[in-house]
Amino acid sequence: MADDLRVLSDLKSKFAHYDDYQRCLADLGKAILEINRINKESAGKDEIGTTYHDQVDKPTENLTETLSYVTTRLGTVVEAGNGTSDIMDRSDEEAGSQADAF
Repeated sequence: MADDLRVLSDLKSKFAHYDDYQRCLADLGKAILEINRINKESAGKDEIGTTYHDQVDKPTENLTETLSYVTTRLGTVVEAGNGTSDIMDRSDEEAGSQADAF
């Protein structure tokens, strides 16, 4: 026979901080986009500015893309964790109803 499936009573709270992390990363992403905008407008178009952009633009684009990816994945974890918790809560309620019906 299979082992009992057990769910932590505070399962949903285990994912609560992930939502905060996602918000912080989203705020950081907005700040990075603003920094990138200022950089592109401020460095100039002369030889020094061009050299600067050649060195800085691609890495900051990569940072922005990576941060966006992590933020999205963190949101997926939050949704999945909350969904799992909701499913388990409903199954507990259903099991209780079935047991009461006996």
